[in-house]
Amino acid sequence: MTTHGWGSRILLGAVLVAVAMLGACNGDDSGERNRLPGFVSGSVRTTAYDGTSDDLLTAGLGKTGLAAATAPSFVNPSRPTSAELRRLAIWSNYRALVDMSANGGYGRFWGPNVDLDGNDTLGEGKIPGTEYLAYSDDGSGRKNVTLLVQVPASFDPAQPCIVTATSSGSRGVYGAISAAGEWGLKRGCAVAYNDKGGGNGAHELGSDTITLIDGTLANAVLAGNASLFTANVTSGELAAFNSRFPNRYAFKHAHSQQNPEQDWGHVTLQAVEFAYWALNEQFGPLLDGSHHGVRYHPGDITTIAASVSNGGGAALAAAEQDTRRWITAVVVGEPQVNVRMAPNAVVREGGQPVPS
Repeated sequence: MTTHGWGSRILLGAVLVAVAMLGACNGDDSGERNRLPGFVSGSVRTTAYDGTSDDLLTAGLGKTGLAAATAPSFVNPSRPTSAELRRLAIWSNYRALVDMSANGGYGRFWGPNVDLDGNDTLGEGKIPGTEYLAYSDDGSGRKNVTLLVQVPASFDPAQPCIVTATSSGSRGVYGAISAAGEWGLKRGCAVAYNDKGGGNGAHELGSDTITLIDGTLANAVLAGNASLFTANVTSGELAAFNSRFPNRYAFKHAHSQQNPEQDWGHVTLQAVEFAYWALNEQFGPLLDGSHHGVRYHPGDITTIAASVSNGGGAALAAAEQDTRRWITAVVVGEPQVNVRMAPNAVVREGGQPVPS
Protein backbone atom coordinates (compact mmCIF):
# COMPACT_ATOMS: atom_id res chain seq x y z
CA MET A 1 0.00 0.00 0.00
CA THR A 2 1.27 3.45 -0.87
CA THR A 3 1.41 5.84 2.06
CA HIS A 4 1.95 8.93 -0.08
CA GLY A 5 4.44 10.83 2.01
CA TRP A 6 3.65 9.56 5.46
CA GLY A 7 6.27 6.83 5.25
CA SER A 8 6.68 3.82 7.42
CA ARG A 9 6.11 5.89 10.54
CA ILE A 10 2.38 5.66 10.16
CA LEU A 11 0.25 2.64 10.79
CA LEU A 12 -2.61 2.52 8.34
CA GLY A 13 -4.49 -0.28 10.01
CA ALA A 14 -7.07 2.13 11.32
CA VAL A 15 -7.57 3.44 7.82
CA LEU A 16 -8.18 -0.02 6.44
CA VAL A 17 -10.80 -0.61 9.09
CA ALA A 18 -12.39 2.75 8.36
CA VAL A 19 -12.44 2.24 4.61
CA ALA A 20 -14.03 -1.16 5.12
CA MET A 21 -16.84 0.70 6.84
CA LEU A 22 -17.54 3.00 3.89
CA GLY A 23 -20.85 1.32 3.36
CA ALA A 24 -22.24 2.81 6.56
CA CYS A 25 -25.84 3.87 6.37
CA ASN A 26 -26.69 7.22 4.82
CA GLY A 27 -29.44 9.62 5.75
CA ASP A 28 -32.60 9.66 3.66
CA ASP A 29 -34.25 12.41 1.67
CA SER A 30 -36.77 13.33 4.36
CA GLY A 31 -37.30 16.85 3.03
CA GLU A 32 -34.99 18.55 5.52
CA ARG A 33 -33.31 21.50 3.80
CA ASN A 34 -29.51 21.57 3.56
CA ARG A 35 -28.41 24.74 5.34
CA LEU A 36 -24.99 26.35 5.29
CA PRO A 37 -23.38 26.09 8.77
CA GLY A 38 -23.72 29.28 10.78
CA PHE A 39 -19.97 29.64 11.20
CA VAL A 40 -19.46 30.11 7.44
CA SER A 41 -18.86 33.79 6.79
CA GLY A 42 -19.75 35.37 3.46
CA SER A 43 -20.28 33.42 0.29
CA VAL A 44 -18.96 30.01 -0.73
CA ARG A 45 -16.79 29.91 -3.84
CA THR A 46 -17.48 26.81 -5.90
CA THR A 47 -15.15 25.85 -8.74
CA ALA A 48 -15.27 22.78 -10.98
CA TYR A 49 -12.04 21.37 -12.44
CA ASP A 50 -12.06 19.22 -15.56
CA GLY A 51 -9.00 17.14 -14.72
CA THR A 52 -7.23 18.22 -17.89
CA SER A 53 -6.46 21.94 -17.90
CA ASP A 54 -6.76 22.07 -14.11
CA ASP A 55 -7.51 19.60 -11.34
CA LEU A 56 -7.81 19.05 -7.60
CA LEU A 57 -4.48 17.37 -6.85
CA THR A 58 -1.93 19.04 -9.12
CA ALA A 59 -3.61 22.29 -10.25
CA GLY A 60 -3.12 21.19 -13.84
CA LEU A 61 0.62 20.62 -13.40
CA GLY A 62 0.39 16.85 -13.31
CA LYS A 63 3.06 14.55 -11.95
CA THR A 64 5.69 16.11 -14.22
CA GLY A 65 4.89 19.70 -13.29
CA LEU A 66 4.92 18.99 -9.56
CA ALA A 67 8.38 17.45 -9.94
CA ALA A 68 9.76 20.51 -11.74
CA ALA A 69 12.35 22.36 -9.67
CA THR A 70 11.19 25.69 -11.10
CA ALA A 71 8.01 27.18 -9.67
CA PRO A 72 5.06 27.84 -11.99
CA SER A 73 5.30 31.32 -13.50
CA PHE A 74 2.78 34.16 -13.69
CA VAL A 75 1.70 35.84 -16.91
CA ASN A 76 1.83 39.18 -15.09
CA PRO A 77 4.13 38.86 -12.07
CA SER A 78 2.87 42.13 -10.60
CA ARG A 79 -0.73 40.93 -10.65
CA PRO A 80 -1.03 37.13 -10.57
CA THR A 81 -4.49 35.66 -10.94
CA SER A 82 -6.16 33.56 -8.26
CA ALA A 83 -5.75 30.47 -10.49
CA GLU A 84 -2.01 31.13 -10.84
CA LEU A 85 -1.66 31.62 -7.09
CA ARG A 86 -3.57 28.40 -6.41
CA ARG A 87 -1.26 26.55 -8.79
CA LEU A 88 1.82 27.93 -7.02
CA ALA A 89 0.35 27.09 -3.60
CA ILE A 90 -0.31 23.47 -4.61
CA TRP A 91 3.13 23.13 -6.23
CA SER A 92 4.97 24.49 -3.19
CA ASN A 93 2.89 22.73 -0.53
CA TYR A 94 2.91 19.36 -2.28
CA ARG A 95 6.70 19.45 -2.45
CA ALA A 96 7.24 20.85 1.03
CA LEU A 97 6.59 17.73 3.11
CA VAL A 98 7.75 14.91 0.84
CA ASP A 99 10.89 13.75 -0.96
CA MET A 100 10.37 14.66 -4.62
CA SER A 101 13.41 12.78 -5.93
CA ALA A 102 13.19 9.53 -7.89
CA ASN A 103 15.48 7.91 -5.34
CA GLY A 104 13.06 9.08 -2.67
CA GLY A 105 10.28 7.19 -4.44
CA TYR A 106 8.42 10.00 -6.20
CA GLY A 107 6.87 8.72 -9.41
CA ARG A 108 7.99 5.16 -8.62
CA PHE A 109 6.35 4.15 -5.34
CA TRP A 110 4.11 7.12 -4.71
CA GLY A 111 2.89 10.29 -6.42
CA PRO A 112 -0.03 11.34 -8.64
CA ASN A 113 0.84 8.73 -11.29
CA VAL A 114 0.89 5.77 -8.87
CA ASP A 115 -2.35 3.82 -8.46
CA LEU A 116 -3.72 2.20 -5.31
CA ASP A 117 -1.78 -0.99 -6.01
CA GLY A 118 1.51 0.89 -6.24
CA ASN A 119 1.75 0.74 -10.02
CA ASP A 120 2.63 3.56 -12.42
CA THR A 121 -0.65 3.57 -14.36
CA LEU A 122 -2.26 6.98 -13.79
CA GLY A 123 -0.25 9.08 -16.22
CA GLU A 124 -0.03 12.66 -14.97
CA GLY A 125 -2.45 11.80 -12.16
CA LYS A 126 -4.80 14.73 -12.56
CA ILE A 127 -8.04 14.40 -10.59
CA PRO A 128 -11.24 16.15 -11.75
CA GLY A 129 -13.78 17.41 -9.26
CA THR A 130 -15.19 20.39 -7.41
CA GLU A 131 -13.79 22.72 -4.76
CA TYR A 132 -15.76 24.63 -2.14
CA LEU A 133 -13.91 27.54 -0.49
CA ALA A 134 -15.11 29.72 2.39
CA TYR A 135 -14.19 31.41 5.65
CA SER A 136 -15.19 30.25 9.11
CA ASP A 137 -15.63 33.15 11.52
CA ASP A 138 -17.16 33.96 14.88
CA GLY A 139 -18.93 37.07 13.64
CA SER A 140 -16.06 39.43 14.37
CA GLY A 141 -14.53 39.24 10.90
CA ARG A 142 -11.13 38.71 12.52
CA LYS A 143 -10.77 34.94 12.73
CA ASN A 144 -11.50 34.07 9.10
CA VAL A 145 -10.24 30.50 9.14
CA THR A 146 -9.96 29.22 5.57
CA LEU A 147 -12.02 26.09 4.87
CA LEU A 148 -11.73 24.11 1.65
CA VAL A 149 -13.51 20.95 0.53
CA GLN A 150 -12.42 18.98 -2.53
CA VAL A 151 -14.95 16.50 -3.93
CA PRO A 152 -13.42 14.26 -6.61
CA ALA A 153 -15.53 13.22 -9.59
CA SER A 154 -14.97 9.63 -8.43
CA PHE A 155 -16.86 10.25 -5.15
CA ASP A 156 -19.49 7.54 -4.70
CA PRO A 157 -22.52 8.99 -2.88
CA ALA A 158 -23.58 5.47 -1.89
CA GLN A 159 -20.17 4.78 -0.28
CA PRO A 160 -19.29 8.22 1.11
CA CYS A 161 -16.03 9.05 2.84
CA ILE A 162 -14.21 12.16 4.06
CA VAL A 163 -10.54 12.62 4.91
CA THR A 164 -9.46 15.73 6.81
CA ALA A 165 -6.25 17.47 5.78
CA THR A 166 -5.56 20.18 8.33
CA SER A 167 -2.45 22.16 7.43
CA SER A 168 0.78 21.61 9.30
CA GLY A 169 2.95 24.43 10.58
CA SER A 170 1.69 27.85 9.56
CA ARG A 171 0.90 26.74 6.04
CA GLY A 172 -2.03 27.88 3.97
CA VAL A 173 -5.07 25.78 3.27
CA TYR A 174 -3.34 23.42 0.79
CA GLY A 175 -0.62 22.61 3.33
CA ALA A 176 -1.50 18.92 3.73
CA ILE A 177 -2.34 18.14 0.10
CA SER A 178 0.49 15.60 -0.25
CA ALA A 179 0.36 14.36 3.34
CA ALA A 180 -3.36 13.56 3.46
CA GLY A 181 -5.23 15.08 0.53
CA GLU A 182 -3.79 12.81 -2.16
CA TRP A 183 -4.60 9.67 -0.17
CA GLY A 184 -8.24 10.67 0.13
CA LEU A 185 -8.71 11.94 -3.42
CA LYS A 186 -7.34 8.76 -4.97
CA ARG A 187 -9.84 6.73 -2.97
CA GLY A 188 -12.78 8.85 -4.06
CA CYS A 189 -13.12 10.59 -0.69
CA ALA A 190 -13.98 14.22 -0.17
CA VAL A 191 -11.07 16.03 1.48
CA ALA A 192 -11.76 18.65 4.17
CA TYR A 193 -8.91 21.15 4.50
CA ASN A 194 -8.42 24.09 6.85
CA ASP A 195 -5.52 26.42 7.65
CA LYS A 196 -6.11 26.29 11.45
CA GLY A 197 -6.64 30.06 11.58
CA GLY A 198 -2.95 30.65 10.98
CA GLY A 199 -2.33 30.27 7.31
CA ASN A 200 0.05 32.60 5.55
CA GLY A 201 -2.07 35.72 5.31
CA ALA A 202 0.15 38.79 5.53
CA HIS A 203 -0.56 42.48 6.11
CA GLU A 204 2.02 44.74 4.42
CA LEU A 205 1.81 47.61 6.85
CA GLY A 206 3.45 50.36 4.81
CA SER A 207 1.00 50.12 1.92
CA ASP A 208 -1.88 48.74 4.04
CA THR A 209 -2.16 45.77 1.68
CA ILE A 210 -3.68 42.45 2.75
CA THR A 211 -4.31 38.98 1.35
CA LEU A 212 -7.77 37.75 0.33
CA ILE A 213 -8.99 34.15 0.62
CA ASP A 214 -7.80 33.33 -2.91
CA GLY A 215 -4.31 34.76 -2.39
CA THR A 216 -4.86 37.97 -4.34
CA LEU A 217 -4.08 41.32 -2.73
CA ALA A 218 -6.32 44.22 -1.74
CA ASN A 219 -6.35 47.39 0.30
CA ALA A 220 -7.12 46.56 3.93
CA VAL A 221 -9.81 49.22 4.32
CA LEU A 222 -11.58 48.29 1.09
CA ALA A 223 -11.37 44.56 1.84
CA GLY A 224 -12.91 44.86 5.30
CA ASN A 225 -13.97 41.47 6.65
CA ALA A 226 -12.97 39.76 3.40
CA SER A 227 -9.33 40.03 4.50
CA LEU A 228 -7.58 36.83 5.49
CA PHE A 229 -5.81 38.89 8.13
CA THR A 230 -5.62 42.59 9.00
CA ALA A 231 -3.53 43.75 11.94
CA ASN A 232 -5.67 44.92 14.85
CA VAL A 233 -4.47 48.54 14.99
CA THR A 234 -6.11 51.91 14.46
CA SER A 235 -5.13 54.10 11.53
CA GLY A 236 -3.26 56.40 13.91
CA GLU A 237 -1.35 53.52 15.49
CA LEU A 238 -0.51 52.16 12.06
CA ALA A 239 0.83 55.51 10.87
CA ALA A 240 2.96 55.89 13.99
CA PHE A 241 4.34 52.37 13.66
CA ASN A 242 5.15 52.85 9.97
CA SER A 243 7.00 56.05 10.83
CA ARG A 244 9.19 54.27 13.37
CA PHE A 245 9.48 50.89 11.63
CA PRO A 246 9.05 51.18 7.85
CA ASN A 247 8.76 48.22 5.48
CA ARG A 248 7.27 45.75 7.95
CA TYR A 249 4.87 42.84 7.58
CA ALA A 250 2.44 41.40 10.11
CA PHE A 251 1.65 37.68 9.79
CA LYS A 252 -1.55 36.07 10.96
CA HIS A 253 -0.16 33.20 13.02
CA ALA A 254 2.23 35.50 14.87
CA HIS A 255 0.29 38.75 15.11
CA SER A 256 -3.44 38.03 14.99
CA GLN A 257 -3.76 38.03 18.81
CA GLN A 258 -6.25 35.18 18.31
CA ASN A 259 -4.14 32.36 19.82
CA PRO A 260 -5.42 30.13 16.99
CA GLU A 261 -3.83 27.01 18.49
CA GLN A 262 -6.60 26.82 21.07
CA ASP A 263 -9.11 26.26 18.26
CA TRP A 264 -7.26 23.78 16.03
CA GLY A 265 -9.53 20.88 16.96
CA HIS A 266 -12.64 23.02 16.74
CA VAL A 267 -11.91 24.31 13.24
CA THR A 268 -11.04 20.80 12.05
CA LEU A 269 -14.52 19.70 13.13
CA GLN A 270 -15.92 22.73 11.33
CA ALA A 271 -14.10 21.61 8.18
CA VAL A 272 -15.84 18.23 8.46
CA GLU A 273 -19.22 19.89 8.95
CA PHE A 274 -18.56 22.12 5.94
CA ALA A 275 -17.74 18.99 3.94
CA TYR A 276 -21.08 17.47 4.96
CA TRP A 277 -22.81 20.61 3.71
CA ALA A 278 -20.92 20.46 0.39
CA LEU A 279 -21.76 16.78 -0.11
CA ASN A 280 -25.42 17.36 0.71
CA GLU A 281 -25.42 20.30 -1.69
CA GLN A 282 -23.95 18.14 -4.44
CA PHE A 283 -25.72 14.84 -3.81
CA GLY A 284 -28.77 15.67 -1.70
CA PRO A 285 -32.25 15.56 -3.23
CA LEU A 286 -33.55 18.69 -4.92
CA LEU A 287 -36.49 19.90 -2.84
CA ASP A 288 -38.03 22.78 -4.75
CA GLY A 289 -36.02 23.38 -7.86
CA SER A 290 -33.34 25.45 -6.10
CA HIS A 291 -32.67 24.04 -2.62
CA HIS A 292 -31.14 20.70 -1.76
CA GLY A 293 -32.20 18.42 1.05
CA VAL A 294 -30.08 16.60 3.63
CA ARG A 295 -28.88 13.20 2.51
CA TYR A 296 -26.10 12.81 5.09
CA HIS A 297 -26.49 13.47 8.82
CA PRO A 298 -23.64 13.58 11.39
CA GLY A 299 -22.06 10.14 11.58
CA ASP A 300 -23.42 8.89 8.25
CA ILE A 301 -20.11 9.36 6.41
CA THR A 302 -16.95 7.43 7.25
CA THR A 303 -14.55 10.22 8.22
CA ILE A 304 -10.83 9.83 8.82
CA ALA A 305 -9.13 12.70 10.68
CA ALA A 306 -5.63 12.82 9.25
CA SER A 307 -2.56 15.00 8.77
CA VAL A 308 0.97 15.46 10.10
CA SER A 309 2.74 17.62 12.69
CA ASN A 310 0.52 20.53 13.81
CA GLY A 311 -2.19 19.21 11.51
CA GLY A 312 -1.93 15.83 13.21
CA GLY A 313 -2.28 17.52 16.58
CA ALA A 314 -5.38 19.27 15.26
CA ALA A 315 -6.85 15.92 14.19
CA LEU A 316 -6.30 14.47 17.66
CA ALA A 317 -7.82 17.55 19.28
CA ALA A 318 -10.82 17.28 16.96
CA ALA A 319 -11.37 13.65 17.98
CA GLU A 320 -11.18 14.63 21.65
CA GLN A 321 -13.77 17.38 21.14
CA ASP A 322 -16.08 15.43 18.83
CA THR A 323 -19.45 15.15 20.60
CA ARG A 324 -21.53 14.64 17.44
CA ARG A 325 -19.69 11.56 16.14
CA TRP A 326 -18.35 13.24 13.02
CA ILE A 327 -15.05 11.32 13.17
CA THR A 328 -14.75 7.57 12.55
CA ALA A 329 -10.98 7.11 12.82
CA VAL A 330 -7.77 9.08 13.35
CA VAL A 331 -4.57 8.49 11.37
CA VAL A 332 -1.78 10.99 12.01
CA GLY A 333 1.99 11.22 11.66
CA GLU A 334 4.33 12.87 14.18
CA PRO A 335 1.46 14.88 15.71
CA GLN A 336 2.17 17.97 17.76
CA VAL A 337 0.90 17.09 21.24
CA ASN A 338 1.47 18.23 24.80
CA VAL A 339 1.05 15.41 27.28
CA ARG A 340 0.41 15.77 30.99
CA MET A 341 3.36 14.13 32.71
CA ALA A 342 2.77 11.60 35.47
CA PRO A 343 3.92 13.05 38.82
CA ASN A 344 6.50 10.28 39.31
CA ALA A 345 8.03 10.65 35.82
CA VAL A 346 11.55 12.10 35.79
CA VAL A 347 13.62 13.14 32.78
CA ARG A 348 17.38 12.89 33.35
CA GLU A 349 20.31 14.24 31.38
CA GLY A 350 23.80 13.10 32.33
CA GLY A 351 22.30 11.44 35.37
CA GLN A 352 20.79 14.68 36.64
CA PRO A 353 17.06 15.49 36.73
CA VAL A 354 15.96 18.02 34.11
CA PRO A 355 13.53 20.56 35.58
CA SER A 356 10.14 20.76 33.87
